[in-house]
Amino acid sequence: MRNTVYSFIENGFTVFVFACIVSVLSTIGFMMFVLPGLILLALVFPIPYISIFDSKPVWQSYKEGLRIGKKNVGKIILIIFLAGSAELLFGIFVSYQLFNITSSFAAQLITQMTLNMIVFPFMIILITSYILKWRENLETLEVNAL
Repeated sequence: MRNTVYSFIENGFTVFVFACIVSVLSTIGFMMFVLPGLILLALVFPIPYISIFDSKPVWQSYKEGLRIGKKNVGKIILIIFLAGSAELLFGIFVSYQLFNITSSFAAQLITQMTLNMIVFPFMIILITSYILKWRENLETLEVNAL
């Protein structure tokens, strides 16, 4: 139990604070226009991953995370958009079918939560594998440049 709390304080808390700050900033970007918020989100998306991979605080991982984010901003936006669109369309279809059976809000809520529990881990696994690949390619390019 003590190790769990220590690990969270060491790694998780900085990621949590970083996520709160990025959430506020990207929400402001989404309120201005959709594109600035989406670009900001895509740029900083790899930073928590790099932080956890290296067991460093987020503030020490932001340079490498931003490099990966800048190099792959279009791909990250595409992944977020495709995963979000697929979840949205499937959610609408499931909601429509569910409302044909029952009008219970609890059933609707449970169904949407289950859908999120299915899609979210898939997206995290997909993003993690891509970030690992992009990071490996970035390190290979840096070694060859020296």
